[in-house]
Amino acid sequence: MLLNVQSEYSLLSSTLRINDYIEEAKRLGYDAIGLADNQVLHGALQFYTQARKMGLKPLIGLNITLIGGIRQDERYPFMLYAKSEAGYHHLIKISRMVENNHIDDLEVWAYLEQQATDLVYISSGRLSEMEQAIIHEDGEHEKKIVTYLNQVFGNKHVFMGMTIYPYNKSEIEMLSHFAQKNHIQQVVAQLVNSLNEDEAFSLQILEAIKDNETIDHSLRYSKGSNFLFPKETLRSMYVNNGLEEVWENTENLVATLNVAIDSSQSYLPKYQSPDDLTASEYVKELTFNQLEKIGKSQDETYIQQLNHELQVIDRMGFSDYFLIVWDIIKYCREKNIRIGPGRGSAAGSLVSYLLQITLVDPIEYDLLFERFLNPERYNMPDIDIDIPDNKREAVLKYIQKRYGHEQVAQIVTMGTFGAKASIRDTLRVVGADSDQLKRWSQAIPSDQNQLMTLERAVKQSKSLQAIVSQSEFNRDIFNAAQTIEGLPRHNSTHAAAVVINDFPLDSIIPVKDRENDLLITQFTMNDVEQMGLLKMDFLGLRNLTILDNIIRNIKVNKNIDLLVQDIPMNDYETIKLFQEADTNGVFQFESDGIKDVLKRLKPENFEDIVAVNALYRPGPMKQIDSFIRRKHGKEKIEYVNEVLEPILNTTYGIIVYQEQVMRIVVDMAGFSLGESDILRRAMGKKQVDVMEKEREHFVNGAINKGHTEQAAKVVYNYIYEFSNYGFNRAHAVVYSTLAYQLAYLKANYTEEFYQAILNNGRSQSTSFNHYIQEAKRKLQKLLPLDINKSGAGFNVDEGLRIGFNSVNGVRGELIDHILEDRSQMGAYKNLLNFLQRLPLNLLKVDMISPLIYAGAFDGFGANRATLVHNLPAMIQSVEFSGQNINLFQEMEPKIEWKEDFSLIERLNYEKEALGFTISGHPLDAYKDIINNDPDFINISEALNAPLKKKVKLIAMVQTVKVIRTKKNDLMAFSTIGDEFYAIDLVVFPMIYQKSMQLLKENNILIIEGTVGVDRRDNLQIVVDGLKPVSKYNNNQKTPQPTNTIRRCFIQIEDFAQDQAKIENVKQLALDNFGPADIILVDRNRQTIQLDSPYTISYSYRVQQQLKEIFGQERVVFK
Repeated sequence: MLLNVQSEYSLLSSTLRINDYIEEAKRLGYDAIGLADNQVLHGALQFYTQARKMGLKPLIGLNITLIGGIRQDERYPFMLYAKSEAGYHHLIKISRMVENNHIDDLEVWAYLEQQATDLVYISSGRLSEMEQAIIHEDGEHEKKIVTYLNQVFGNKHVFMGMTIYPYNKSEIEMLSHFAQKNHIQQVVAQLVNSLNEDEAFSLQILEAIKDNETIDHSLRYSKGSNFLFPKETLRSMYVNNGLEEVWENTENLVATLNVAIDSSQSYLPKYQSPDDLTASEYVKELTFNQLEKIGKSQDETYIQQLNHELQVIDRMGFSDYFLIVWDIIKYCREKNIRIGPGRGSAAGSLVSYLLQITLVDPIEYDLLFERFLNPERYNMPDIDIDIPDNKREAVLKYIQKRYGHEQVAQIVTMGTFGAKASIRDTLRVVGADSDQLKRWSQAIPSDQNQLMTLERAVKQSKSLQAIVSQSEFNRDIFNAAQTIEGLPRHNSTHAAAVVINDFPLDSIIPVKDRENDLLITQFTMNDVEQMGLLKMDFLGLRNLTILDNIIRNIKVNKNIDLLVQDIPMNDYETIKLFQEADTNGVFQFESDGIKDVLKRLKPENFEDIVAVNALYRPGPMKQIDSFIRRKHGKEKIEYVNEVLEPILNTTYGIIVYQEQVMRIVVDMAGFSLGESDILRRAMGKKQVDVMEKEREHFVNGAINKGHTEQAAKVVYNYIYEFSNYGFNRAHAVVYSTLAYQLAYLKANYTEEFYQAILNNGRSQSTSFNHYIQEAKRKLQKLLPLDINKSGAGFNVDEGLRIGFNSVNGVRGELIDHILEDRSQMGAYKNLLNFLQRLPLNLLKVDMISPLIYAGAFDGFGANRATLVHNLPAMIQSVEFSGQNINLFQEMEPKIEWKEDFSLIERLNYEKEALGFTISGHPLDAYKDIINNDPDFINISEALNAPLKKKVKLIAMVQTVKVIRTKKNDLMAFSTIGDEFYAIDLVVFPMIYQKSMQLLKENNILIIEGTVGVDRRDNLQIVVDGLKPVSKYNNNQKTPQPTNTIRRCFIQIEDFAQDQAKIENVKQLALDNFGPADIILVDRNRQTIQLDSPYTISYSYRVQQQLKEIFGQERVVFK
């Protein structure tokens, strides 16, 4: 009997969650309930399915607002309800139309005029067109709108919705009189958009968020009227107001509304095979052809497995599905779009491998087809495809073109209010200041492994408990935030999921149009799958983009056509890289925690790498220590039964993979692989009833195979206990394959690896700066920006060189011009020549000065301070003279030479321009202390120090994050670094209180602390003390970061004769990179200045090393 009901999917207009609504309606005595959200059908299937489960009759409608049927200068709301399945499909079409901004209201009315026979019209209150005409006593309008609605819907299908409030009695009488006079039935249309009257404040908060307004917090005392009344209470409201007939009319209407949503069908698209072949015949032809190509056409193991899989796929009706996936993969290969080696259990299928859907041989790696497709349990296969993230759109466009715009859609997801967002938004709309917002937000803890809710937060956080209990206002804010927490806030698009069908999707499910884009479903992924539609995941993977770019870089830089399938899986340098945990940039092996596992486990082959990938998961993680001890012979390898040894010997007697569980029950108890997968699923989902049933099955099977009952029970208990720790081996193998490929490229094509990584990153991000540090360290040199040598991105010439894209504030138009002009006109001679060759629209100080600060013109001799100072005059001269050379010569500015920036100034400007420094590091001034004072270690040594070791460092603060503890004390997390490395700090409240003014970004500090790890096993230093570097005292004057030492003069005998010594100087410069230019002077007073990056940092140690090479009197720093 509820019709005007708006759920959570009427975004920011309702607090009514569908499942809560259904349960409460059942409790309150209703037997039929409706749902009419604003313009959308997001919740229709969920509502329909759940209502039927609860024994309630679901009624599906839509609240829409259109221009009037008569008055087209105003828009009026009304409801449409479906009388039948056909009516529901009309609602799908109408919802699509009203959500499309390019379809005007007249088109919707035109559709209704033709298709309204299976719909009923219900005015939804006093704002509807009919009621407005009556209230304003516009007799002509009254007659015309009634006539029009009767023409469109039929006079038996037009209803006036009645709402009762304490203040509208006279209005009800007026409307009732009109309805009786015009033979229009009135029905109950009481608005319901909340579960109870206490949610009124939360509703007002949602409306304020939607309208971006603030509200008076005194409204928290208000009670709502649009909530779910008990059925008898609602009936009494109408009967007591003399409207019993309205109630009866509603009951009669409800009896005529009979919607059915059929979710029992499967809609697998058909693939058009060539030569009149059936789909199964074509799959067979393709796979056997490929079997021959890989040299396995005579191998009985492959032939038998292939025939088995083909039979299963054909019997289950999935041949077309495989061909659709194959067709998309084929398109990608034809367009040179790289495909990942696979994802998930699909890698266990030989058919997938032979169709080149996956790139890992399942027989070679002992993967199981039944883990992917179980012939004893009908489930849709799930093949997910990884593609480079910059090519995903192209693939989706192909799918749309191949199968049709109306047949392909992306899948909607709902962005919901999280714990912090619900508190933040609630506070904001009641006018709270930023300090209050910050205090509340910091009191809500984070959890990496589990969604943090306000209910959990207030149990865990003493500071949040203190805030909530502080005042009645705070308690009301918290309660209101809890009400909106988890509600949908906005629509978004699923990162991977796409639905494909043979015929228009809106004949099955509601969709929305998007301009110049794929359709998007109104149903979320679970509902799409429940409707039997084919869902595929196309995940844009950044790591695949990087892999693709590395391969391209190798071709461009080295003219080598490298194929990833030719990468040797036993490469020494690659295995060594994993052993040393040098895995930044290696897919799924980048966290400090997994690096720690690699260092301890010391993988010796690809299988070990797969095991690490599988073990480093929340469940299996508990097995890691035992696995490592067993691998290194420090723990005895034991098997609870000898039948387990051949299955678990590669994992040292430990269940690491789900497939091992399946093998155990097959070998010991005679399960089929299909039966073993059913058990595996039950164990994974902790289905106790199924597991107990299968226990008897297992024990009886084991006895039949000659094992004792006791042995069978022991083994079953073992797999029962440890199977939940098992990971999908197929997924571990394919993702480890991608990781290994990236590691191989990092180890063997290092410049190209960093070129791709850095071109894919953002210069202001923390991870980018870490890669810059690592590239400097691994390559020993990173070449600076050069106006004549740099490309748009990082490129390789004499080494890896920074590109113009790294410079903040430099527009793409300027970069394009530089590259084009340089290729046509040759190298630039100096800054002035560069300016003369620019078009006037690019002659801007703010465009060119970042290039100077970044060092692009360093090769021309003039220092940066001079160039920056003279730039405006130079631009003005070029602008005034135009292309007139004679005039330019007359107006050529006189260069005013300036003392160069100090080291710190130069590096600060450089960092502002690039996001990082390349010509030096602020710590260069303190290298002598770090290298020569035994009390100090550098960050590299700290990263390799044992846990609990006391350390002392000089480093620069890179990032600072301040939080409040549960006791409401301030503490900080920070990252410190030098030119090559970085490490995290944790600064607890007592230390932070003393040193909060010191712990600022870019400050150089002396840090004392203890090496430890955080909750995720990431290395960190727990700080014991912080002080400024100026406090350093070792009976020496603290070196200051000044510009006093800028040149290193070295006297040599002869340039050709002393080449070996010069190479030693270059190496010393790379190891001690700094601001001082190196100038070589031979016996004939000829000089040569070493090119960048061969500049050096002064220290007493460096000076002594140079004097040992050239002699005491032959080295001078100035």
